[in-house]
Amino acid sequence: MNNLITINKTQMPVVEYQGQRVVTFSMIDLVHARPEGTARAAFNRNREHFIEGVDFHELTADVIRTESLSSVFAPRTPKGLVLTETGYLMLTKPFNDPIAWQVQRELVSSYFRPPQTAISELEMIARIASHNAQQQRQINRIDEKVEQMHETVEQIKQGTIPVGYQGYSYLCATYGISNAKCRQLVKGFNIPSKRVPHYSPNGQVTQMTVVHDESFKRELELVMREAELKGARWYHPKMGLFQAIGWEEK
Repeated sequence: MNNLITINKTQMPVVEYQGQRVVTFSMIDLVHARPEGTARAAFNRNREHFIEGVDFHELTADVIRTESLSSVFAPRTPKGLVLTETGYLMLTKPFNDPIAWQVQRELVSSYFRPPQTAISELEMIARIASHNAQQQRQINRIDEKVEQMHETVEQIKQGTIPVGYQGYSYLCATYGISNAKCRQLVKGFNIPSKRVPHYSPNGQVTQMTVVHDESFKRELELVMREAELKGARWYHPKMGLFQAIGWEEK
């Protein structure tokens, strides 16, 4: 919060929230040399296009105090609003004067995306070690999947559901999300799935898609940890809005 950066020959504080650099309406007015209230008015006119938690964050007085953001808001502000990089770019999209283009370039390149600083040799070694460990984990996961596939080849030939795999009706009932979102999760996160013969009760052979249950559960839990509850539905950048029955209490 004590760091300053110069944009358009104007000093402004470096403000971060949840590990991400953000700007306030007053900061935008200042660096764009616009009358006070211009940015807020533009936001209010186009409010329906902005997604909370993605393009902006609305902060309560307690959050402003605990996050040490009091210096960028007026005293005793009951609540404040900060914009992320996407929110800033959406807000200033109508600004077409020559200064606006230059300010947008400076803010994006120097403020929202600061140049990477040189790292020490120890930091480089630590990053390489971390990267190698991650690659080894991925290799181990691939080996496990290959082994599972070999173990279930005979079952597939016989027209049975392989061990560890489940159909979409089971996934929907077990994890509380719709068939369409189950399929979107499988496709978007490369969860192992396959088409296998299936014998109906009347003896007719059909084809059905089965999904590796443990992989599906693992990826869904990661998605739900990152998802944000919006009313009765959840939002995730890769999943959009979706319902997940029973996850509100988890």
